Amino acid sequence: MSVTQNSEFMDEERQMARTVAISLGAWLAVTAVAVVLLLLFGEPLSNLIL
Repeated sequence: MSVTQNSEFMDEERQMARTVAISLGAWLAVTAVAVVLLLLFGEPLSNLIL
């Protein structure tokens, strides 16, 4: 494997890691917002259903 191929491989791995980190951050943010909304409005929503 040449130095150029190794560099391209590392660039791809960095891009993949960056994409995964952004996706995980977005998923955690959405989950946190959902938990907060359920804590704030959970009881009124359950009263509508029941």
